[in-house]
Amino acid sequence: MLVPPCRQAREAPKALKQQAFIISEMLKPLFLAALFFPAVLYAQVEICNNGIDDDNDGLIDLNDPDCPCSTLIAPENLPSYIRNHSFEERNCCPYGFVSPPFTPPWLDCATGWHQATASTSDYLNMCGYAPVGMPMPPPDGDGAIGFYGMTDYKEYVGTCLTYPLPSNPLLAGTTYTLSLWIAAASTDGQHTQTLEQGQAIGMLYPDQLPLAIFGLANECVVFPVNVSSSRDCIGDMPGWNELARVYVQPSWDWVRVSMTFTPTQDIHSIMIGAACDIPASFVSRLFTDSQGTTTSLMPYFLADDLMLTIAQDQVLSPTSVNGNLCAEDVVATALPPDGASNYQWYLDGVALPGQTGTTLNVSGGNYGPGLYTLASTFNAQCLMGSAPVAPGAIPTALPSLAPADGCAPLVVHFADTTGGGTQTVQWVLSDGSTTSDSSFTYTYNVPGTYEVTLTVVNSVGCTNDSTVTITVNPGVSGSITVAPNPVNVQDPTVMLSGSGSGNITSWWWDLGEVPPDSSSSQTLNLTLPSVPGQYPVTLVVTSDNGCTDTVHAMITVYEPGRIDLPNVISPNSDGVNDNFIPMDYIGAPGRMDIYNRWGQLIFTTRALATGWNGKDAPDGTYFYIVTPDDPEVTVLTGYVTLVR
Repeated sequence: MLVPPCRQAREAPKALKQQAFIISEMLKPLFLAALFFPAVLYAQVEICNNGIDDDNDGLIDLNDPDCPCSTLIAPENLPSYIRNHSFEERNCCPYGFVSPPFTPPWLDCATGWHQATASTSDYLNMCGYAPVGMPMPPPDGDGAIGFYGMTDYKEYVGTCLTYPLPSNPLLAGTTYTLSLWIAAASTDGQHTQTLEQGQAIGMLYPDQLPLAIFGLANECVVFPVNVSSSRDCIGDMPGWNELARVYVQPSWDWVRVSMTFTPTQDIHSIMIGAACDIPASFVSRLFTDSQGTTTSLMPYFLADDLMLTIAQDQVLSPTSVNGNLCAEDVVATALPPDGASNYQWYLDGVALPGQTGTTLNVSGGNYGPGLYTLASTFNAQCLMGSAPVAPGAIPTALPSLAPADGCAPLVVHFADTTGGGTQTVQWVLSDGSTTSDSSFTYTYNVPGTYEVTLTVVNSVGCTNDSTVTITVNPGVSGSITVAPNPVNVQDPTVMLSGSGSGNITSWWWDLGEVPPDSSSSQTLNLTLPSVPGQYPVTLVVTSDNGCTDTVHAMITVYEPGRIDLPNVISPNSDGVNDNFIPMDYIGAPGRMDIYNRWGQLIFTTRALATGWNGKDAPDGTYFYIVTPDDPEVTVLTGYVTLVR
């Protein structure tokens, strides 16, 4: 049998099984001899363990039909406790993925099988629905099942073992083995992914999926079973218990996996799908293909040939992989059955000469990604088990920043939005400083172009980085000059002047309710109402690069007259008479002098509105002189008592 390169070392399709069995029986002595003896006796026949195309047919070792090998040794026509275990019996063809209420639950087309919960698991079959980007056709015939396995969305397939008759419940205390073919693809929500996007599954999802079989005792349920939400695991529902699990590395290659278990109750109904403790990395991920197209993809799994039997009726050689190429700690391990011998490791069906143990140090041998197979001899037959090693699952760092450009001083908020189980390693700012915070703010005071790099690491130790650019434009600064200020109510006209730094191209005044309300002149004369009070003005300046600055000023209109002062202050910070200031002060300018009882000047100010706080002076009586700037206002003298 010719095994396609993309499915190297997997079992032959169903239509070729009988032929493969005959070939294997005919070639068995030759194959076993080829494992043990040099090529001199069989110069024109493929030797199956030397990594060489001995017969020059372009096919090497397990990829050559001269080297048949099986993933399962079992009695011929061994029945499965699961009816229609290869999904070949059908009453209709599926014509798409399930999208209620617009499509039927296509899985019902496969006799005895059902969409097990409200989450829409699928039926794939070459007769109707075999989307691009998924590894179709499946290993055994034309049909397979498909389901998503994610932290926030889980799909299950289900069947009843006891109806219709004959009834085949799993009996308490009996040990069973479930073996199946499984593959994976990264898919978009419409199953319209390209082949490149589908095969990216190993790069996007480096963690292993815990694939589980769940059982319900003593009842053949009506599917779909009600769960509260699509994120729920069936193992959390009353009565449903996980019977067994196997850890599966997501890969586009079909591999056979198995799990062995002994139920404690008679099991009538089963479901298959993701276990409850699925890793956090199994979420929607962004993938950018070779054409530069970025797509949101999700982990999708396909299964076929679900052989559920008494444990001793199946002989398998389970193979698993631990570690990751990024961490340089990948080891493949096989568990061949007792009595197996003549071990040989293969990468993508080609022998790795000298690798004849049950473990293979993939990283130590610098072998790289691919499908790793251990073949052995068991009861004069070739038995193999395979497991994939994904390429280094490089994460895509997704730094977020806002704003990406602006005027100095520019405050930028940075955040690591990569998600998918990754962690922030560090941010490197353009000034060389670093931080490992997942989010932070940074202020750019100097104009220029700055680069910031984010480095992230995923759950298996692969790192990647991404750089973003920030553009900081020169800022602008405005100021207001008011002359005079304060202004006499008898002549309340002032000149407003705007000034500032930066290439200012526009000036805009907000004058409140004072006519003309607003102005675009840099300077203007403004006549205020002849009413004492405070009048705010605002100036907005704008530069040629769009930077703005807003400044404010307060104009005081005062009425000349007598300045009244209190005769007692108590600077104890109780908010009452804490400062010695004029009463009903409206801004008449002048100078205040404070003298102690020996006639010494201890305080002077022109800020009459602030006055004297007296905090550094002892209790007692003090003399003051207030000399207004306006000659029409009388000089004010008197005494003030300071009491705490």
